[in-house]
Amino acid sequence: MNTKNSLLRLDDLPDEIFLYEIFPLFSWEELYHSFIGLNQRFNIILQSLNHLNFTVDTTTKHHPALTFFAPCITNLTVCLGHFDITPFSALRSLTLQYPSLHQRNSIRPEIFPHLEYLNLSYPLEDSILLNLIFSNAFKYLKGCQFDRTVTDHSWHGSQNLRSLSISVTGADETICVLRACPNISRLNIIIYSAPESNMSFPRHSISSMNFLRRLFIRSTFKKFVWISPLIPNLKWLTFDDIVHYYGSSNREFNFVFLAKILSNLPQLSYLHFKISTNDWDGHTSLHTLHPLFRHVEYGRSTSVVIVSSSIDKN
Repeated sequence: MNTKNSLLRLDDLPDEIFLYEIFPLFSWEELYHSFIGLNQRFNIILQSLNHLNFTVDTTTKHHPALTFFAPCITNLTVCLGHFDITPFSALRSLTLQYPSLHQRNSIRPEIFPHLEYLNLSYPLEDSILLNLIFSNAFKYLKGCQFDRTVTDHSWHGSQNLRSLSISVTGADETICVLRACPNISRLNIIIYSAPESNMSFPRHSISSMNFLRRLFIRSTFKKFVWISPLIPNLKWLTFDDIVHYYGSSNREFNFVFLAKILSNLPQLSYLHFKISTNDWDGHTSLHTLHPLFRHVEYGRSTSVVIVSSSIDKN
């Protein structure tokens, strides 16, 4: 056998080995300094990668790797308000720490047709962008995370949205969000109080959120009571009483009422309920009211009661 001819060179390996086995083991810095410029074939393979994660800050904003990898970067975190995000058309996940007006105006489906996750760490009052998001303009968008958001009843709804973190004010804005996310499975929502003459919600305007499995809600107990019939298949619930932050207590709350509400959520297996109340003296046993009331205790310095437990379900 001619051993000289049987030696396998790195360049003899098929493209798939580099794409799926070798290059994913390296960071973008290592790829840039080790493989770029070896030959045209390696450059083409490198620009076909789909696993690259970049964070743009003051130390990396001028790095030549950003220009080279721009067509294939799929996950981008930008910590600078004045950074052009439009060259990164392959993005599936975009996080903007300080989104500028120019950056927000760049978040359009024709620029980012593959976008699946969007995280904007600032209050979002861009009505055009919000309408695009909540009217299904981004066909692959699955998850969003926003701060305080201005809502609009003209939203047509995003059928593909599965995960949402959002802050709104009052009942009216809550309705907008729930109507716009009919197939949501995870919802993290903060509902700030607002002066409202009518605190009731028109239930007929929202269909049940049958796909919702995990809910974190910071609001008043009254709003939670209203939402609970809309989430029949909920498995995980975290409630954080917003009234507690105002130094008040919930007069309308009692554990018997809460147990009745939870009994209508047959799949619920995890509960963490934090509320400001004087309904419990710390001595009365509550575990007979509901199976999830296994661990109940006062907070250390306030009258907030924490209910946290779990039930094993097959």
